[in-house]
Amino acid sequence: MNYFFSKEIIDDKIILSNKEMIHCVKVLRHKVEDRIKVVDGKGNLYEVEISSITSDKCETKIINTKTIKNKVKVHLIICPTKNHKRIEWMLEKIVEIGVDRVSFIISKNTIRKNINMERLNKIALSAMKQTQNAFLPEIDDCIKFKDVFSLISSKEKYIAHLNKKNNIHLNLSINNTNSRCIMIGPEGDFTDEEVEYSLKKGFKEVSLGISRLRTETSGIVSTTILNL
Repeated sequence: MNYFFSKEIIDDKIILSNKEMIHCVKVLRHKVEDRIKVVDGKGNLYEVEISSITSDKCETKIINTKTIKNKVKVHLIICPTKNHKRIEWMLEKIVEIGVDRVSFIISKNTIRKNINMERLNKIALSAMKQTQNAFLPEIDDCIKFKDVFSLISSKEKYIAHLNKKNNIHLNLSINNTNSRCIMIGPEGDFTDEEVEYSLKKGFKEVSLGISRLRTETSGIVSTTILNL
């Protein structure tokens, strides 16, 4: 069954509007009294019955509500790749895996300084519905390296980099907490000063293995591990 997304929830009613309404009514040909599934992106899954359809919205009545518990909250902090298509591909995959927040940062060696937020939010929404996930991640636009620390509330905090002295794998470092965060650098890696700054902020150095992974691959690998 297809999932639809809406934030317009009033008492026992949910409104589908814009593209969600078009997809539901025009594309999939749902009609009054049909039952569909709606998610709010915050962990709530609703079974609803279509009560009315107009030219610009579809009104539904809530029949059942199921709240999905998020076992682990994952916050990925990552430098955008030079190729925006790779950012999009990575985002789609980590939403499928499970991520609560994605913060794009500008470090000293970052090449790309901007991202297409509208495009990324569309990809995240599509991936959430496609995988029947009830959680839509928050996506932060590019901010400076030092500014991201004010956004972090995770109990476990890691920074992955290519320092040869760093041989502790992320998989061996995670603890039994429900909120985890990892920071992934650009293709040119973090500078020593950036690593040192993160350590002072409570981060722990980790490795993602002996292979030198692309930035976007590192994002997928680390998100997978943090969900274990």
